[in-house]
Order: sequence, then C-alpha cells, then structure tokens
Amino acid sequence: MSIVFYRNRLNREMKRFGKFSRLIVGNLEEHHPVSMIYNPYKQKCLEEMSTHETIILITHGSPNELYHKYDHKNNDHQVLLNKDNAHLLKGKKVISISCATARSFGKEVCENDGCKVFLGFSNKIHFDKKNKKNASRDYRVFIGGCYKDAFSSVIEQAILNNWSFDKIKIVLGIELRNIVVTRAINMKSTKPNYFKNNGLDQAVFAVTNLSNNIMLFGDSQENIV
Repeated sequence: MSIVFYRNRLNREMKRFGKFSRLIVGNLEEHHPVSMIYNPYKQKCLEEMSTHETIILITHGSPNELYHKYDHKNNDHQVLLNKDNAHLLKGKKVISISCATARSFGKEVCENDGCKVFLGFSNKIHFDKKNKKNASRDYRVFIGGCYKDAFSSVIEQAILNNWSFDKIKIVLGIELRNIVVTRAINMKSTKPNYFKNNGLDQAVFAVTNLSNNIMLFGDSQENIV
C-alpha cells in the first residue's frame, strides 16, 4: 500500500526541518509507492491524504490537534486534523512527527475513529534548552541534525524492510539516543569549548527525553507498508 509524507510548507521552521522527507522519497520512490504532500491548501492536502494508507505527518502539533499553519505571534492557527475531522484517519496508519500529538489525539483516533495504528510523541520535540536558558543557533543546528538524521534513517529502513510499528518505536528510541550521545561525546572531545559554550549537554537531555516518550496506539503489529 502507498505511503505519503505530509510536509508543512507554511511555517518556515517546519519547512526547513521536514526536508529529510524529500530525501527519503527520492531514495525510495523507484522501489516503493512513496510520495509527498507539499501543498499550501489545507483541503488539497486532506484530499490527497485520503488516497494513502500510511501517513507520515511532519508539522506543528499539540495534544489535541495537528496544524496546517501555526501562527507563533497571534495564536491564530489553521488546524489540519483534530476531533472534528479525525474520521479521515479511519483505516489509516499514522506516524506523527509533531509535538505532543500522542498525549490525547493519537489514543482517541485509534479508540474512537478507526485509525489502525498511531505512533507519536507525548511531549514536545525540544529545540530549546530544558533548563530554559537561551539556545544558540549552533545548539539548534546540532539538535535539529540529531532529530532529522534519526527520523530519516529509521523511517527509510522501516519502509525498505516493512517493519512493524512496534519495531519502529523501539528502533527510533534507540537511534535517537545513540545519535545524540555519540555526537555529543565526539564534540566534547574535539571541541570542548564549543560543547560547553553551546550547552550541548542539554541537547543530550532533550533528545533522550523525547526518545523515552514515544507512544504507540492501536495495533502495534501493523506493518508500515
């Protein structure tokens, strides 16, 4: 069955963060029916989603909603999915690379709306420091690279080898921890001042925390393809 990535293009930071999905599609499209939704019009995105069984969402989220546009200044968001249209996920398999969507939304769509399986995160995908101190640009580049490379490698291998969602959850948690720890140790060894000045120990804490908060609802033995 076909797989589609929804990559948000209306928020600059999500547009940039979601670039890894384009690489996956480019690597796999000759071998698997993998495509991308990259459209500014919400309704067009929803219509295209309906034609695919596995949906991988890369966008801003909250415990109860996923956003097509997230308005940082005025809090005037455009919702992509929430309880009002969650029926669109009936019979679908979902991976949500979004903040906190597994806290409520993922469980509810599996229990009430017929979603086959939902993998997401119960907390934020942190780009800021957990100690609330200002994060430098270098810190954000470092932690963003860890996230993107972990998601990219795990999802690509999952599709190539048709992993179950249960295996994806386990391997993604391991890969997130391995990548950030390995890179932090290397940076501390080769550039100790850079490591200290940018507080990269906080990145290890943030990514490890995310890896421990991957949630899975529905039939965990469903395969991604």
